[in-house]
Amino acid sequence: MKPRFFSILWTDWPALLCLMVIPVIWLLSAQLPFVRRDSSYGAFEVLMIAVPVSLLAGGCLIWRVVRIYQLFARGQLVRARITRLDMSGDRGRLEFAYDIGGRRISSWTPVYKNKQVEGLSVNQEVDVLVDSTQPDNAIVRQLYV
Repeated sequence: MKPRFFSILWTDWPALLCLMVIPVIWLLSAQLPFVRRDSSYGAFEVLMIAVPVSLLAGGCLIWRVVRIYQLFARGQLVRARITRLDMSGDRGRLEFAYDIGGRRISSWTPVYKNKQVEGLSVNQEVDVLVDSTQPDNAIVRQLYV
């Protein structure tokens, strides 16, 4: 089973933030010539701000999405128990623990507050996908399908 692209964007807080930054930086940059009339802001200066920030945000967005797709393709499926769920406004931190290779690993993932995340509770058992090369790198599978 593969993750759904929109589930990644709607659940993974850093991916959603990167997605939101791209249009916002262009809108803000386009306003600079109007806000700072006394300075020499023009199209070149707008591009010098918007392009690098957009490329950085786009690169981070691609990295987050590819990371999740790779965990679905090559990650080891393990049962875990949610140990903590801290929500602060619309985003939060989901912590969980699992046993792999005879070791108890605690991991966490940043999440955006949505129906799937709100449906989770402490001590609930969930399936996680664990990176075999970095066992502390894992995601909760059900949040992305």
